Amino acid sequence: MTASASPASPSHSRRIVQLDGLRAIAVLAVFAQHALKAPLWMGVDLFFVLSGFLITGILLDRKARKQSYFSYFYARRARRILPPYLLLMVVSSLLFGFGWAKHWEWYAFFATNIGDALNQSGHDSLNVLWSLAVEEQFYIFWPFVILLLPERALGFVAAALIVLVPVVRAVATPWFDSFWPIYYLTPFRMDLLSAGALLAVAVRRNPDALQPFRPLAMLGFFAALAVLAWLHLHYPRFRAANTPLSNAGLYSVSLVLCSSIVVIALQSKGIVKRLLCNPVLVYIGTISYTIYLIHLSILYTLWPLHMNRYVSAALALAMTLAYASITWFGFERRLIQGPATRSMESDASLAGASQAPQSRA
Repeated sequence: MTASASPASPSHSRRIVQLDGLRAIAVLAVFAQHALKAPLWMGVDLFFVLSGFLITGILLDRKARKQSYFSYFYARRARRILPPYLLLMVVSSLLFGFGWAKHWEWYAFFATNIGDALNQSGHDSLNVLWSLAVEEQFYIFWPFVILLLPERALGFVAAALIVLVPVVRAVATPWFDSFWPIYYLTPFRMDLLSAGALLAVAVRRNPDALQPFRPLAMLGFFAALAVLAWLHLHYPRFRAANTPLSNAGLYSVSLVLCSSIVVIALQSKGIVKRLLCNPVLVYIGTISYTIYLIHLSILYTLWPLHMNRYVSAALALAMTLAYASITWFGFERRLIQGPATRSMESDASLAGASQAPQSRA
């Protein structure tokens, strides 16, 4: 892996190593949310912003170079996502049975977020697949938007979605008895992916575009973190309230937090960059897709043993890292780094699969 000396590489063709560090932080946050009940559900939102940034940049590159576009993108997605996904279904069936088969269509067509919103899903450990479904649904139409629109118009569309989606969440709130459909369904979560896309457009048009915004990103990070901490301490049920204000506002605060983190990472220097480029974090970020896929299955396997919460979390983390490492070196790395994808451009699409979800567990 090679680091990008400048985080604002307009071609997205060089690996931005500090974003691997962010992926590690995101997946570890989600693990802590599930294993230790830590209030870190924002980890999945960080994955969405990262995915929007990296995938949009890759597609803009393919468009500008007039290279194979749809075939490259969807073949690349299939190689990255399907093998670990299918292996997860096998492992889940061995551990927990074939309950998921009653609703096989959700799993076959990457629609588990719809199944979860309808309470039609398999074992709870498979609830992690909802965010993968959100991304796959978003990337059905987003490549067409990128191909058909000039970059300036694409930026306006991404910005419009950031503004419009919270309004849609508020308007749609009375349709549902709980906040879960708002949380799970793609039309209500694509503002995060759009935020990443907007950052990618800005960087592509001007490699130094984000530099003046670093102080604003720092302010946004601390302000959003303070709001989320205050809500958690004073209104711990705010997220579950299922009101227009909670559904519209809470995830937009998370968007500010996660977008600010990405801007800070892209413009990072000194100790922050060294931290994000730490080899351990970079490695965890590299295998974060499979970590997110398997971690909840391992937790559900260990929880019936009634061990101390911290002991079970430590054991689950060790088993999760071992599983993800075996699959990475066993077959994932070869599939990703094949002859047609040896450039760092292909590596960047790892984040497209990075989504570590929040389950009801």
